Amino acid sequence: MGMGARELTSENIAFPESPRWHEDRLWFSDVYDFKLKAVDLDGNLEVIAEVPGRPSGLGVLPDGRMLMATGVERKLHAVSADGVVTEVADLSSLATGFLNDMVVDAEGRAYVGDTGFNPASGEPFRPGRTWLVAPGREPEIAAEDVHLHNGCAISPDGRTLYVAETFAHRITAFAIGADGRLADRALHAELPSRPDGMCLDAEGALWVAMVQDSEFLRVDRTGAVVERIPSPAPFALACMLGGPERRHLFLDSADTTMERLKNGDSVGRIDVVEVPVPGAGFP
Repeated sequence: MGMGARELTSENIAFPESPRWHEDRLWFSDVYDFKLKAVDLDGNLEVIAEVPGRPSGLGVLPDGRMLMATGVERKLHAVSADGVVTEVADLSSLATGFLNDMVVDAEGRAYVGDTGFNPASGEPFRPGRTWLVAPGREPEIAAEDVHLHNGCAISPDGRTLYVAETFAHRITAFAIGADGRLADRALHAELPSRPDGMCLDAEGALWVAMVQDSEFLRVDRTGAVVERIPSPAPFALACMLGGPERRHLFLDSADTTMERLKNGDSVGRIDVVEVPVPGAGFP
């Protein structure tokens, strides 16, 4: 893989998505194993919670619990470190597709992807949405006509949301208002194919998993691709900057195909490489 990347773990992982560095471990949704898991820098893996509704996007709440979206069930749950799961919001009657990736800001506001259709079943594409779920408020639509909201990140000042629109081959930027609502939608970067999970670094660049191209890209603040890391498995799923100084870039990937995924057939792994520019913002 280059750049000194090493395998962190490939034991008992199917499809690792939405990695989040929290309490000295990498938490992630093992989507097709229906579990929320965490792994430390020594590769020690723990199952935090069984998730029958299928785990999806994650984000850390101000109280330290992990907020988790469930893809099929279409709800948000807060999960404590000892695995206590508490329902926070129900979007099952609102979402038009599955709940997907998510980011949570410093105020505990969640920006949640709604796919608009079932991408794994061969169902025809329909644009989805981004939902805003803010404490003490009913869920509301933050953005319409989103072409599969996948990876997402928020700038350190909390004023900009970046969303990977997988089926549009682009990253879109939104201004975040004081009330959490989105405005000033703009193209941030055009990409060669489909982006998936992503994270932000201290120079304003985004590390982006390119799911079909089997690589991870670093996209600078102008939208230019400035670095590439080959993926160790065919599907590059997501990435996260964490570790003690947020210089450990975690790379989530899976050996599978779209046909195999229909049956939940996937073998996942997580690799890690140290990079010079640390993570910033959220997640």
